[in-house]
Amino acid sequence: MATHFDLAALDMLVTVAETGGFTAASVRLGRTQSAVSVRIQDLEAQLGQKLLERSRRGVTPTDAGERLIGHARRLLAVEREALADLGGEAATGRLRVGVPDDYVDAYLRPLIARFAAEHPRVELELRCDLSKRIEPALAAGEFDIAVITQDPVRPKGETLRREQLVWVAARGHRPELQEVLPLALFSEGCRARPRVLAALAGAGRAHRLVFSSSHTAGVISAVEAGFCVTAITESAAPASLRRLGAAEGLPPLFELAVGLIVAPNPSLAARRFAQALREEMAAPRLAA
Repeated sequence: MATHFDLAALDMLVTVAETGGFTAASVRLGRTQSAVSVRIQDLEAQLGQKLLERSRRGVTPTDAGERLIGHARRLLAVEREALADLGGEAATGRLRVGVPDDYVDAYLRPLIARFAAEHPRVELELRCDLSKRIEPALAAGEFDIAVITQDPVRPKGETLRREQLVWVAARGHRPELQEVLPLALFSEGCRARPRVLAALAGAGRAHRLVFSSSHTAGVISAVEAGFCVTAITESAAPASLRRLGAAEGLPPLFELAVGLIVAPNPSLAARRFAQALREEMAAPRLAA
């Protein structure tokens, strides 16, 4: 039975999971592909469990691998903190983060205060926009970190979490009883919008768009006014709204994959924020 972990091997395991393959992981780590593969095989032998599944679509963690990766990220974070503390290394400078605003309250708001307290010399700049616009902005050098809703056809970045979409309406109002369902949705460019409309069309539910906004607050305000329903991520749905479903004649919805993209050659501040975000997104969410 294993009594100690090889932190370098754990780092390799996490990197393979994040990049989706041994080749990309070896490039990021500056090691040969065979060296990475051997260290992970040694780790599997040490634990007596398979940690990674290899297929034509790439490399994905097994259930045991997922559990170990969660522990590994925390262990590696502690190691980095210890090295930074003893080496006197402090994160400094400006950190630019792009994120859709429906993820801010659920994930970034609790993280921002903690990160600011731990890294007082970092200037954090947060900009909210649609994922479709955040991705090219990061590629153009406008962001250091991007939190996005991944494109289901061409997903980019590291998948942090999956978010279930839910139907909601205001209490005391029944807009779902209208023959033509009145909808509030995010603006054109939202990656969930065409899938929501397709779900309604596939279920044969007549609908019309009565309100659109590029911000969560706008959509929620329209729903709270009582004249429409919307589909929103579970984490962003206020407890004050009613959840709707099959009983109201609405089709089941889908999950969105929340991704993280870190710009090339990230600063110490970006690396630490990304790790803190991974830990925040991995934590179980309390039911509304």
